[in-house]
Amino acid sequence: MTLASDGLSYPLVNSSKQDATQRRSCRLGPHWVTVESNGGKVAGVTLGRKGSSHDRKLAKDLEGVLDGGRIPECLQVDTNGLPGFTRKVLGRCAGIRSGQVMTYSELARAVNYPKAARAVGQVMAKNPFALLIPCHRVVGSDRSLHGFGGGLDMKEWLLAREGWQLEGTGRGRRLAGAIGAGRSQKSEARSQNAEVRGPAAAAFRAGRCAPSTESRG
Repeated sequence: MTLASDGLSYPLVNSSKQDATQRRSCRLGPHWVTVESNGGKVAGVTLGRKGSSHDRKLAKDLEGVLDGGRIPECLQVDTNGLPGFTRKVLGRCAGIRSGQVMTYSELARAVNYPKAARAVGQVMAKNPFALLIPCHRVVGSDRSLHGFGGGLDMKEWLLAREGWQLEGTGRGRRLAGAIGAGRSQKSEARSQNAEVRGPAAAAFRAGRCAPSTESRG
């Protein structure tokens, strides 16, 4: 089992393999991140729990991913074993690029489930691959931050790092606009047939985290 970003336990993706689970931790700003790997793939990411040591290489790799770089081989994820709807939502979320956001409703429409915004929110809350699949870039229809496995302080820190201004306090925090030239000030609403892009999306296109192609029931 592994702890996902919401603190709940999920089966390791490749649980049939006998490889020992490797845990690495680092700080991103004031926030701790722990990555669990098994069988050469990331099995889960835990946010907010202090690690035993700071892995500088892991921090550099994660910062590169957050800045829009390619996900290195050591941080590739495998969504095999997750439900089809979950894989589809995570696959589309993987294409949200740094400096952009989507709302839960937009993400639901993008995966052809226009009435499933609440279910999409639940997938984001249980995302086992936080940061690598950037669920922090999904916000409410009013641009409010909503929940996040690492807490709203970390979600605010991540979005500010990517160029967003925020307003309000506590649970009332919401996006106010973008900082600086070259940052998108519009949400990334896409058609349901939009191409999936971004650093995590390459892994989906290569079949390592392929979204489900099942039709709706």
